[in-house]
Amino acid sequence: MGLDAGLLAEACHEGLQATINQHTPFDPVIAFGFEHWAKTVSAVRKYLDSLGWRAHDRANAPRSVSPNKDLTAIAAMGGNANTGNPDKRPANARSKGTVFRDEVDDNAALSHIQLAHQPALDLSEGVTTADAAVARGIPLHTWILLYFWDRTENVLRCELSLPIACDDGIITQWHTRIILPEAPLEPAGLEAIPQRGPTDDVDFDVVAL
Repeated sequence: MGLDAGLLAEACHEGLQATINQHTPFDPVIAFGFEHWAKTVSAVRKYLDSLGWRAHDRANAPRSVSPNKDLTAIAAMGGNANTGNPDKRPANARSKGTVFRDEVDDNAALSHIQLAHQPALDLSEGVTTADAAVARGIPLHTWILLYFWDRTENVLRCELSLPIACDDGIITQWHTRIILPEAPLEPAGLEAIPQRGPTDDVDFDVVAL
């Protein structure tokens, strides 16, 4: 894919740091997770854009698509605690919908054809870029950029991996995993986020203005 693992990890770090910097105690409990994802997508897209990749949103699912004819796309999403650990089997932290499941099915089909060296109809004939492939609805290899913030060690772990099976929107099998360099955070990063569960009550007083 011609990507720099260190710079890709740095983009993930940038997304988390931007989320931490803008977070306030007044935000809804669910805000941090969404903002972490949104800022990571933004930072990764910015890095990939500098390499000629194009941003696409199919049914509001943000993807970056390679400028080459390798028919490759990348999607960023939060992973579970096994993310970035070569001895564990990671998965996405939240179940994904139809678009994602179709992409995993495409990955499985394309990987099977390559491994078995089977002849297949070349749907990409005449297509010079993955960008054009998206416009024609041609299947892509969709790699998942998983990220996980380990608050115990205050480190961000990431990997760029290719899923080929999922169950109810959760990845169950990978074809290839590329572990990215860990990104340590500043000690103050963890303290910036309140340790409050989604069901905690919040006390407040009503006063006249």
